Amino acid sequence: MKVARTLSFHETRVEEAPIPQLEPGDALVEVVACGLCGSDATDWYVDKKAPTVLGHEPAGVVVEVGEGCLLEPGQRIFFHHHVSCGVCHYCARGFDTNCSLFRSSKLDPGGFAERVRVPRENVERDTLLLPEGVDFDAATFIEPLACSLRAIDKLELRAGESVWVIGLGAMGLMNAALAKHYGAGLVVATELDPGRRDPDPCWGVDHVLDPTDEGFPKAMRELTSGRGPDHVIVGPSSKVAIQQASELVAPGGRVCLFSPVSPDKEITLPLNRFYFGEITLVSSYSCGAGETRRSLELIEADAVPVKRLISHRLTLEEVGEGIQRTAAAGPDWLRAVVYPQGLPEVE
Repeated sequence: MKVARTLSFHETRVEEAPIPQLEPGDALVEVVACGLCGSDATDWYVDKKAPTVLGHEPAGVVVEVGEGCLLEPGQRIFFHHHVSCGVCHYCARGFDTNCSLFRSSKLDPGGFAERVRVPRENVERDTLLLPEGVDFDAATFIEPLACSLRAIDKLELRAGESVWVIGLGAMGLMNAALAKHYGAGLVVATELDPGRRDPDPCWGVDHVLDPTDEGFPKAMRELTSGRGPDHVIVGPSSKVAIQQASELVAPGGRVCLFSPVSPDKEITLPLNRFYFGEITLVSSYSCGAGETRRSLELIEADAVPVKRLISHRLTLEEVGEGIQRTAAAGPDWLRAVVYPQGLPEVE
């Protein structure tokens, strides 16, 4: 079978690889579509994993099962790359993405491949049958939308509160849409790229500001009754974005870090303001089985129009280019989907 193997952030090539052998409870899946995540295009994050087959937003069709597997050939499924045990110290406290099983479980070899072995624990703990109305394109958003759901939950959002979403890439648009869906009275976004500052109304963004503008802090306060936003979802892991969020969030608010910060990056925060303003700093890493189920329900109900985010469709041979273009984040590039079996016909 063919796989797109990433040797480093700057090099990905298509190789022949053996079809994974099944163990009891496993499933072999033909990958029809797999989203290309921003983490797949983060240099330090990719290089620490390479060489590897990336891709963790897949959907496909079961083609073979091991003895005792809960699935059947022919079923259309979403399958999560990480799963938690549900009973350990971290799972019991709601931090299931810190579960040791979550950190060790994975797909074999990864979503950018013609075939994937889904291990028994992944089959049993977070594999979902796709409803008739959810196609493979939409299914590639189950995992990323679930990540946004986790972030919204971390905010403990109350009806009518204001949310500032930093960054209007695909994830930022989903964050904004969910904030509005779950009751935000005002959604303000900031975006460095002028080409992304006019989002469709379907994403729920009420105002978009330029964070580099000299009058930006004043404009943000004016939009939020002088207080600043009640909550901030910091999409990019940039030092400037995190510091701006810390300086402008309202007293009693929450700042949610949505992307991983490189281990060598040091950021100074106004802890005096955090203390006297009773501001909470939280992070939101990945998603668990509870969020993927809620995500599928939202997608099936078309509550978030995720397929509008697909800007590019790629073959396995184009994964390397897709990684670089995702990292560049141009105005015409929102979300790429990779099709290991070949590009589909699109109406």
